[in-house]
Amino acid sequence: MEIRIVATIQAKAEFIADVTATLKRVVSPSRQEAGNVQYDLHEVVDKPGSFVFFERWKDRDAVASHEQSEHFKRFLVELDGKTDSVDIKLLNFLG
Repeated sequence: MEIRIVATIQAKAEFIADVTATLKRVVSPSRQEAGNVQYDLHEVVDKPGSFVFFERWKDRDAVASHEQSEHFKRFLVELDGKTDSVDIKLLNFLG
């Protein structure tokens, strides 16, 4: 069953530029993964440093594979200590 993810990230004020660059770098390699259907990054209007990913993956195995990819592991390391919050929701599409 297809898995959708909504991930919200709030960068610490002093790291907005670094976090923005890190988030942008993970998009292209994630889109190239075999199990990826959609991987889009957005910035919240009128809320600097607040970002939302909308993702669609073929199934839970594709998500697990993504989480083990080198670019995703590097992404986590690069974000460490630079965010105020990270909220990740895995969703099943109902209609």
